[in-house]
Amino acid sequence: MNKLLLLYLFILIATSHAVSQQLYLPLNRDITQEYDAYLNQVGMNFHTSVKPYLMSDIRKVINMDTTDNVYTSYKPDSGASWLRRKVSYEHFIAIDSADYQLYIDPLFDFEGGHDQASGQNTHVNSRGLLFEGNLGNNFSFSATYMETQAVYPGYITSFINDTNNQIVPGQGRVKNFTGLGSGYDFGVATGYISYKASKYFNFQFGTDKNFIGEGYRSLLLSDNSYEYPFLKVTTNVWKFQYTNLFCAMEDLHNSPIAQPAEAANQYFSRKYMTAHYLSYNVSNRVNIGLFESVIFADTTNQGAFRVDYLNPIIFYRPIEYSLGSPNNVLMGGAFNFKFSDDVKFYSQLVLDDFDVNAFKHYSQGAMINKDGIQAGIKANNLFGIDKLRFQYEFNWVRPYTYSHETTLQNYGNYNQSLADPLGANFFENIAFLSYRTGRFFFEAKFNYAVYGADYDGVDFGQNIYENYIDPTVQPYGNYTTQGLFTTLIYKEFRMDYLVNPSYNMNIEVGFSLRSQVSSQATSTTNWFYIGFKTALFNHYYDF
Repeated sequence: MNKLLLLYLFILIATSHAVSQQLYLPLNRDITQEYDAYLNQVGMNFHTSVKPYLMSDIRKVINMDTTDNVYTSYKPDSGASWLRRKVSYEHFIAIDSADYQLYIDPLFDFEGGHDQASGQNTHVNSRGLLFEGNLGNNFSFSATYMETQAVYPGYITSFINDTNNQIVPGQGRVKNFTGLGSGYDFGVATGYISYKASKYFNFQFGTDKNFIGEGYRSLLLSDNSYEYPFLKVTTNVWKFQYTNLFCAMEDLHNSPIAQPAEAANQYFSRKYMTAHYLSYNVSNRVNIGLFESVIFADTTNQGAFRVDYLNPIIFYRPIEYSLGSPNNVLMGGAFNFKFSDDVKFYSQLVLDDFDVNAFKHYSQGAMINKDGIQAGIKANNLFGIDKLRFQYEFNWVRPYTYSHETTLQNYGNYNQSLADPLGANFFENIAFLSYRTGRFFFEAKFNYAVYGADYDGVDFGQNIYENYIDPTVQPYGNYTTQGLFTTLIYKEFRMDYLVNPSYNMNIEVGFSLRSQVSSQATSTTNWFYIGFKTALFNHYYDF
């Protein structure tokens, strides 16, 4: 059935016509916010919730030749030397013709640092390659690979060494190595093909990350976890954008289904997610979104996929009930409002399990009511100063949200949450103040979070990989931050100099201060770092 489906999709897109080259903007916050300054203006009929953005969609609404965007404003200079052009603004290797384009760029992250609190020296040594291009006007492709050896500050090392994790946050499995200190060795590969079947449809197939939301975090789908294989179908009609995602994910614990798991050719447990998001630009200022997803496990370890969830226009809860299925359905929505060209309010609501009768008595703290909210505001050109930006965001998630009675069907991938890195049972405040002038970029970030951690063998709802069927879980009397009350404060200041905008090559200097305090333990980190890197991905170490 799966092979027939792929053959059908191939025939469908191969017999269609497209109108523009189909590369995606890198899913990197620094890059994205440069475009958001234009895409969030009042009256702009663009959908900014689903990321990464398709470059052909951006070009429909923005004239790249007239925008003051640091990633597009540097034009070819015929008088510049070859070395200056390659270092300052051109791709390292570029083959550009009327029928096809091919770009090859180095990827690297050379970073050194020191944690003053522990006396630990840190370093990152990443090398890789970016390979992307277009074949005609309708087909594009991109692939990256990076090999890394790294030594991290103490709190990240503790996270990696936790037997429930064994991963670098957002970057996959590790093996140990001994180099400049005791560290980790790992590789990360991404890639996709993108095809514009018509002016209404785009198909993307690959292994990468996706993000749904306007904020720094997302309670619906974020790029917090590791890459995963997916097929994305995006439909744009009038003021609507409809996105379908079909994904295959992993739970990095030995498979409980096949014994021995290696003999079944699947060491870890496979699960799948299908999701859709409908975005509607109600007016020049108002946007609303509707989200629904279902996580379902491979219960046979033989690559089983529920074809019932391939229907692109469906409500998963009724079909789940008709199948007698215990699968994990998540629902949510978004409301976004543009106060002006420079100020935007955004919000999300997520609903996991929801019981109407229990909701009537919400103050009783029924475990079955698992939900969360996000509210934030973005401001460009603050106080009339060009490219001075401010963002504030509040996230609140009740205990046990995203978890499931069957652990394999939680809302996670590669031992991390598909939403906020804090999991559940928390609230957090995040603020950014940034300024860009020419190639220089300055940013100050402040996170204040409070969460209730598990302790003494009791599941208080913060770890989404716990099974809440445990008898220690109480059906009523639950509240956010229950358990081991923990305060997390994270402050960071960084300064970047953009060397080459074609693949976001930067020189970066930064300093972060982190404190984590509970009645059981206190830890602090004062981490200074300096690096030379090509930054195409988001890395979340503020947890």
